[in-house]
Amino acid sequence: MILKYGPYSPSRLETATCPYSFYRQYIDIERRVSRREEVPQARGSAVHEVFEHLTQLMRSNINGHITIAHEELQKLITEAVIRHPAAYPEVKEIMHMAYKYLEHPPKILTEDAEIELKVAVKWEDDSFKECSYDDPEAFVRGRADIMVMSDNVDKVYLYDHKTQPNIEAADTFQLGLYAWVISKAHPYLNEIHTILHFARYGSYSADCIWVKNEEIRQRLLATTDTDPKYVLCLTDIEQEILARIQIIEGTRSWDVAIPHKNCQYCPVMAECPVVKDILQFDAEGIPHIKAFHITRDTERAVKVAGYLNLFEEIVKDLKGDLKEHVSFSGSPISIPGKTYCFSASESVDWDTVNKKLKNKAYAIFEEYGIDPKQFMSFNQTASKSVWQLGNEDLVKKLAEIFPRKVSTEFRGVRT
Repeated sequence: MILKYGPYSPSRLETATCPYSFYRQYIDIERRVSRREEVPQARGSAVHEVFEHLTQLMRSNINGHITIAHEELQKLITEAVIRHPAAYPEVKEIMHMAYKYLEHPPKILTEDAEIELKVAVKWEDDSFKECSYDDPEAFVRGRADIMVMSDNVDKVYLYDHKTQPNIEAADTFQLGLYAWVISKAHPYLNEIHTILHFARYGSYSADCIWVKNEEIRQRLLATTDTDPKYVLCLTDIEQEILARIQIIEGTRSWDVAIPHKNCQYCPVMAECPVVKDILQFDAEGIPHIKAFHITRDTERAVKVAGYLNLFEEIVKDLKGDLKEHVSFSGSPISIPGKTYCFSASESVDWDTVNKKLKNKAYAIFEEYGIDPKQFMSFNQTASKSVWQLGNEDLVKKLAEIFPRKVSTEFRGVRT
């Protein structure tokens, strides 16, 4: 089976979500562009390099606690960031993740665990068979951060390091593809467990178990208390992989640009037909929103509504990522004229006061010779009249018993 645009990997299949981007990155030989390494990708690459070394130490000392001198760890990180310079702003976070990894190593790790395993399969003699990762005839290939084979060689555990701020389940298309390739390279396996390691938090996802078919899946569910949503069939992911590849191989027109979650990392964004229809760039390369004159033009209005929906989703994602970063780092992010931070507002929990503390509050009023009947219930209006009584001791005692509630909001504050 000869592929026009292979070998395929998770990133290549993800890029194909946008035909125009796929064409420019993998097909257009004269103008082909490489995906530039932005901060998230550089951070991930640097962390993976550091973790590879640390995992080797863990693997060589399975029963012991791994320690590494700060100077040595710093050298590892420095060298990794030099190779991935876009990660420079993330040095502190990378150091934090390295120490978290030392504190929380993989739950299952053996001396013969494979690290940064490259695996690939190709179509040969009417079936998929393992081949060299660099084989030009490779059909699909992937890289597993850690692969651990069980003692009875019937299951493997695949770990994938993630430096992202969000937590997700280990049932992703990427891990499904890895599991499928591993299953073709090792057809004797009954179960392939995929596990995400969230490096920021030193935590691991629940195992997602990939089995050969629905019959085996039902048998496993009947004999264990495994959550059904974490047991998936390799036959299903195979159908999806092959369908995606067939679509790409059969595509005739590549001028369709489809916005999706990775647009911000696309190396051809400035040339994207969709972006050109929305933005215009000035002489300094700074983008500006084009003016849209849509009055009495329903077709144009529908198009603009689509753009607005796209931008709303992008803003939502960007704000979520920024919120996670500020929450994790504990520091606001400032740009000229604006600071993104958590703003807290504190108020009295009046429901608790009225339900549980009313008699105690009345007792304080009586202690100071004040008739509590004028405060039949407590709320914001009543509290203002209390503060106006001019009795600092009374106010102080009431403040001590009134429970506080704090609400926080992440937002951009003008500076």
